[in-house]
Amino acid sequence: MKLYSNEENKRLIASMIAKGREPHSVVITGERGSGRKALARYYAQALFCESGTGIPCGKCRRCRMTEHGNNPDLITLEANENGNYMLDSVRAMVSDAVIKPNEGSYKVYIIPDFDRSVNTAVQVQNVLLKLIEEPPPHCVVILTSVTKEIFLQTIISRVICFGTERCTRHQAEEWLTLQGRFEQDDIIHAVGCCGGNFGRCLEFLEGKELPAAYEIARSACDALIKGSEYELLKAFTAADGKKPILRQALLFLAETVRTAALLCIGAPHEPCCYEKGAEQLSKGWQSDTADRAYQLLTDAVMRLDANCSQSLTVNNLTGQLIKAKQ
Repeated sequence: MKLYSNEENKRLIASMIAKGREPHSVVITGERGSGRKALARYYAQALFCESGTGIPCGKCRRCRMTEHGNNPDLITLEANENGNYMLDSVRAMVSDAVIKPNEGSYKVYIIPDFDRSVNTAVQVQNVLLKLIEEPPPHCVVILTSVTKEIFLQTIISRVICFGTERCTRHQAEEWLTLQGRFEQDDIIHAVGCCGGNFGRCLEFLEGKELPAAYEIARSACDALIKGSEYELLKAFTAADGKKPILRQALLFLAETVRTAALLCIGAPHEPCCYEKGAEQLSKGWQSDTADRAYQLLTDAVMRLDANCSQSLTVNNLTGQLIKAKQ
């Protein structure tokens, strides 16, 4: 199993397992698409590997079973359609954890995207607490989340936390090419928009919400460059009634504006989703204007997350962005 980037995480995992100090309760954080589940599977494979070095050999029986998804001792919990984990499923997992593994020394449970389980997060953690406090010697629990903020302090104080490490655009291009499903020009375009985030690049290529959000963000940026309130409002209203697309478009635009702010002061920066737009913005704006626009965009995202009216949010944002430019 090839895990891109994450060199420090791989080093720590190998060191802990080789010394017999592997953590039995782990939280992995990082933005969506950054490889949290891949890192969780890598850690599981490192535990299962018959070499005992903490570095998966990829050749032994357990490594191959893990990589092909048929290791009976690697269990991934499933949430409901809304992303919430059901208490009965978690209780069943806790009961199953006392049963010894079918193969080797470990049984690993992965609970992915825990931050989506908003409605049951506290109850689930209370059910897990005893298992995390005193796990059976063979049991390992791995939770993944965008942030640590959703976890109770009683949980965080008892786990080891890993954060996914940023991958390069070259690594993203290599991984997408290996999938054998996409044209090279499409891969380059997706990586140009989404950077080294493998998950976001894949979503972009599969034509879900990201391509539409990117086009809206690009049109909105062009409208800002012109200072046209009408064209800016027209760009945003292309996502009318589609809040997830509008939210992602605002994030794309915020990324572009942030890059423009860095260009204004000559600071180094990572390439953004619309580099040409950022360069043009930086020529017509002062750094404080770009900072103000970035704050307005992030505030608008927060209002959408708080279920404020989409139309009111867009109308207010449009007027404030044009005013900030003036």
